[in-house]
Amino acid sequence: MHRKISLNFPDFFRNNELIKFCIVGSFCALQNILILYYLTSILNFHYIFSIFLQMLYVNTLGFYLNRRYTFSVQSSQFWQELFKYHTVMVSSFFTVSILMYLLVEVMHIWYLSAFILLTIGMTIYNFLAHKRWTFKKIIDDKEH
Repeated sequence: MHRKISLNFPDFFRNNELIKFCIVGSFCALQNILILYYLTSILNFHYIFSIFLQMLYVNTLGFYLNRRYTFSVQSSQFWQELFKYHTVMVSSFFTVSILMYLLVEVMHIWYLSAFILLTIGMTIYNFLAHKRWTFKKIIDDKEH
């Protein structure tokens, strides 16, 4: 006896790209923590090397999940989109690093408060960058 499990979310959650983007982001954030811990504490990799490997893997996973689930992209521009995705994520990483320094060291804001504030801001930045650039839907001229 097999029963199909179905999650019936309201249309707002199923069709809202920002909600789906945040779900993917939360999943990827958990992966970041688990992989960083495993590589650094279990395999004894240097934490900088662990961060590099973890970012490469998790950002590629995030690309795939956002491409298929969040934005439902079917284009043949896979490699261009992957490059754009990693470009956005690297720019986000450098932006957070610089802003964390300014908020914590210069403005003396508690590091966790600064990180939470930046996470909210960068989620919006990343969502818009991926929606409008990485996964921008190309409208066929014939449809006009």
